[in-house]
Amino acid sequence: MTEIFDRSRRLVLRDDADESAVEELAALIGWPRRIDIPADPEEWTPRQISWYVGPAIALTYCEDLLSGFFYVMITGSDEKVIRSTVELAESTLNTWRLPELVRSADPEADPDTYAAEVLRLGLGAPVEFDEEFFRSVRRALRSDQPEVRKNAVWAITYEPWPAYAPLLEELLDEEQDEEVADIARSVLEEMAAT
Repeated sequence: MTEIFDRSRRLVLRDDADESAVEELAALIGWPRRIDIPADPEEWTPRQISWYVGPAIALTYCEDLLSGFFYVMITGSDEKVIRSTVELAESTLNTWRLPELVRSADPEADPDTYAAEVLRLGLGAPVEFDEEFFRSVRRALRSDQPEVRKNAVWAITYEPWPAYAPLLEELLDEEQDEEVADIARSVLEEMAAT
């Protein structure tokens, strides 16, 4: 019988946390390092490390190449164990919580800051559809700043909920920036294919 694996959302680390903080958490729970993949930006391979004692649950640290943010993710076959490990990781690593990610995507911030916050919002989005995250990304897709719209399209790629498709179609109807339109078109095609 094949194990069914679930995963947590990506728990985005704050600026003061990195690989060493996750290593300390793994040591605390007694999980040895099992996988260590160095970054290879040319091959679009992120830095990735996994700790686990068996196949039922694993803690993975990753350095996202697109956003530049670091995150951890919990994968496993037991939802309760995943949930409790997520709670431990959130408190020990002081990750961005869901309400904080939504609040931090502030359209009143300068465009570069807002664009980065939107990308972080997408990276840390829940696996299942969430109305607040959806509204925040929709607002960013309607920004008058091309960099913000571009990052909103990229933010969708982390958790490409079907509800985003009409928003991308709407964006394509009006988008003047060729780069943003090309990315949106590619993301829509990828969503349709999956």
